[in-house]
Amino acid sequence: MRKILVLMATYNGEKYLSEQLRSIWDQENVEVSVLIRDDGSTDGTHELLNHYQKEGKLEWYTGKHLNVSKGYFDLMCHAKGYEADYIAFSDQDDVWDRDKLFVAVKKLETAEETVPALYYCGQELVDGKLNPIAKHELNRERNLTARFVLSDFAGCTGVFNKKLLNEVVKFKPEYMLMHDTWVLKVCLCLGGKVYVDPESHMKYRQHGGNTVGLGRSLPAYMKQVGQYLNEYQIERQMKELVRGYGNEMVPEYRNLAEMICEYRHNRRYRKKLLDRKYINFCNKGLNLTYWLKVQLNKL
Repeated sequence: MRKILVLMATYNGEKYLSEQLRSIWDQENVEVSVLIRDDGSTDGTHELLNHYQKEGKLEWYTGKHLNVSKGYFDLMCHAKGYEADYIAFSDQDDVWDRDKLFVAVKKLETAEETVPALYYCGQELVDGKLNPIAKHELNRERNLTARFVLSDFAGCTGVFNKKLLNEVVKFKPEYMLMHDTWVLKVCLCLGGKVYVDPESHMKYRQHGGNTVGLGRSLPAYMKQVGQYLNEYQIERQMKELVRGYGNEMVPEYRNLAEMICEYRHNRRYRKKLLDRKYINFCNKGLNLTYWLKVQLNKL
């Protein structure tokens, strides 16, 4: 059986943590180990983690309070020293289907071990009591070029190989937006394999306390649009990618990254970035948001 190391960042997660951990330990047809970084919890999270660690079910450590992306990057740096075939990200409050990791492994096994490879899937949105809210299936029409620009990879759905882990941790960016978007970009820019599974294999809990969420209400949608417009610094992220990986990048994504880095001063690049045949998110709202970002010089 393939060995998978699950990386989890916790912060005041006592309420739902045990339920999520049980769903990880119940994964079928894979050998699972769990490494947790606690981000300074003040509830009963430490007591729970100590209990499970004494039972040999997980390992955990703590450190200074970091944001989500930096916390997971720190976890990835620690994970480099562990024996595992694949790495998986986990939130502290979801519930996984029993086949979540095995579905990912079957896809990833088709890639050569020397090639970076990433798998991610959709999610079933549920409330705090696991009652269904909606299915968040990934867009089947969207290509990897569009996903390289604006990622739809939710970290809690992702599994990737040790080769990609080693590539990611060899360069620490000053800005990455989120750990999951950064992992996807590194994989693609190095010519790696990315497997996008539109179907859901986990329950993504929406309970009001999420650090990052996928709400379905109008206020939640408007918040997401605002984040895309004002907080997602794609140009800055691409500059970090070029700085870190430079000549290792395959031409397709090196050229795209350089266009995004220079589009403010180059009309030809701006026109190319607005060409729907080149970058199309296959979603009217997201296409409009992206168009606005380019026109307002907010990439």
